Amino acid sequence: MLRTSQNQFPPAQIGDTVRIQVPDVDRGRTDNRNVLAVVVGIEDSDFYKLANENGTLKQLYTRNQFEICKEKLLSIDKISFQEISLREASAANSRSGGQGYTRCHCKRKCSTNKCSCKSKVLLCNSKCHNSLSYCNK
Repeated sequence: MLRTSQNQFPPAQIGDTVRIQVPDVDRGRTDNRNVLAVVVGIEDSDFYKLANENGTLKQLYTRNQFEICKEKLLSIDKISFQEISLREASAANSRSGGQGYTRCHCKRKCSTNKCSCKSKVLLCNSKCHNSLSYCNK
């Protein structure tokens, strides 16, 4: 069983371009399903540090969480070392701006800046308020 796993997931080398699958909850409907990254470090021979042009991903990845691309699409020279999450990397590559998970839960009419939507200059929608009325339309 260990031999099968090693054949199915061969070890990655520093500089390899990899493809990470983005979970459905971390992306919008029109966003890409995958994020391309490059291996920038290997820790304890099992955990990989990945980065792309938007930044270095915060978490370490095991070999079964990504696929190695056959061609080198990214180089280590073009990456940023600012730490970001996978959701932020997916939103940075998105045409629509990401998943859009900002919602308010106001009990009143959203007329002050206490409303998280109004303070971020966003319009409230039916996902913020099911049947309650709101002014920030």
